[in-house]
Amino acid sequence: MPSTRAQVQAAISFPKKKLARTPSKRLGSCRAPEPSGAAPGPAPALPLSPRKRLGDDNLCNIVQLAPCSPTKQSKKENGPLPVSHKGRRLFFGEQLMARSPDKRSNLVLSPIRKGQETPRSSERSPEKEVVCTRLFKQEGSCYQQVKRVLHTAVPDRLHAREKETDFIKQFLKEHVCGEKPGSLYISGAPGTGKTACLSKILQDFKGKLTGSKTIVLNCMSLSSSQAVFPAIAEQMGLQAVAKLAGKEITRKLEKQLTAKGAPMILLVLDELDQLDSKRQDVLYTVFEWPWLANSRLVLIGVANALDLTDRMLTRLQARPKCKPQLLNFPPYTKDEITSILQERLKQVPGAQVLDSAAIQFCARKVSAVSGDARKALDVCRRAIEIVEVDVRSQTVLKPLPGCKSPTSAMVSPVSKRVGLPHISQVISDVYGDRMAPRGGGANDSFPLQQKILVCSLLLLAKQSKAKEVMLGKLHEAYSKVCRKQQVAAIDQSECISLVASLESRGILGLKKAKETRLSKVFLKIEERDVERALTDGILVGNILAGGLL
Repeated sequence: MPSTRAQVQAAISFPKKKLARTPSKRLGSCRAPEPSGAAPGPAPALPLSPRKRLGDDNLCNIVQLAPCSPTKQSKKENGPLPVSHKGRRLFFGEQLMARSPDKRSNLVLSPIRKGQETPRSSERSPEKEVVCTRLFKQEGSCYQQVKRVLHTAVPDRLHAREKETDFIKQFLKEHVCGEKPGSLYISGAPGTGKTACLSKILQDFKGKLTGSKTIVLNCMSLSSSQAVFPAIAEQMGLQAVAKLAGKEITRKLEKQLTAKGAPMILLVLDELDQLDSKRQDVLYTVFEWPWLANSRLVLIGVANALDLTDRMLTRLQARPKCKPQLLNFPPYTKDEITSILQERLKQVPGAQVLDSAAIQFCARKVSAVSGDARKALDVCRRAIEIVEVDVRSQTVLKPLPGCKSPTSAMVSPVSKRVGLPHISQVISDVYGDRMAPRGGGANDSFPLQQKILVCSLLLLAKQSKAKEVMLGKLHEAYSKVCRKQQVAAIDQSECISLVASLESRGILGLKKAKETRLSKVFLKIEERDVERALTDGILVGNILAGGLL
């Protein structure tokens, strides 16, 4: 009976489709042939899932399959790398990480999958070339380096400010090192190097000012003009005095500043015009401190207005001894701005990013408008960013070193330099006609009431010889102009909304106060630009010619 059962089991045959799915049929070409004459034995009982098979039972992991099915690791290291359907290898970085040798022993052999290359298939097509490319590799390291040197921070050397630097150094030697109280007022338009020059000198004079105490305050960070006294007390280490208020804190500070044996104190107040108050009590107090009996204070004030001490501190005119020394920083000329830009670009040798014509054009435009060196640096940096974006959009695929690229014209980036069109585009965005119609159409003209208000501010500023005008006085001048031209005027509340609208367009500036009438209004663009932009020749011409009388 057992022999009959063995004969029946050996005679069983399976359908052709099922035989094709068995491991023996699939890998039959790699198995050793059975010796002839041997009786067929019983079929081994294997688990259905190949994952559950271990050792020699797993027909997918036998050692004899190595010539037919190479390992994944050996294929990556010794064979060809994975290739895309177009025959290009894509890398997302410059360095390829190699696997450690100890991990190689843990890899198991895997069966050949559909579409996978084998050494035989690669030998059949030796004429196929593989192009190695890098995906989205950004170019433009030279652009980044040039942008870094065109910064607006304090440079190592200030160009075209040798005269002003020597004046400040001599003042510090005479008053701080010589222990002689005094005051200095530094004025100049924004971007002319006032704060940068003073900061560089204080940094160089650290060794000479060891016996004194230096206090530097930016008045823009103060909540009010009276807040300067607690800030000075905190810098002097007088925490208890800083908690006082009113005349008590000023009295304590004056006592400390005139104490015998106290060190010299150098007080630097940047943006000094922010200490403006109703009666100018704060400014008068600060400027009179150096002239107290036995005073140990040296004051340096920095602001934009040239006539701040004459216009706001008229009481100092009666006391010539209390008048501070004056130092003005003139705007940079075209040649000076050109020298500044060229000196910065020399810090990146071999990087010819900006054309000389573009540098000259930028210097000429900026010097004609404001003379602000920071604006010139910003314009050049912005123009470089525009060119950098263009170059980056062209750099999609870059050939790797040692690889042949049949389409080098498609993948190699085109080097670009900053020229006149790029500088002109940035300057038109920065210094464009802000009084031009926003919509650009013929019907979208500058509103009539805003034109009259700007003309009134222009006339009032010329008459009072002041850049800032009270909002109440501006509305009075505006009402006079409207009556003279027989135009309906608006009230003061609507006038505030007009000023806010002009402020949003960058034409006017507004310094708010507790009382609306005391808010200060000033022009943020040049007067000649205002007169050129007001295109209503008849009405505007009559207003500017007639004046406020």
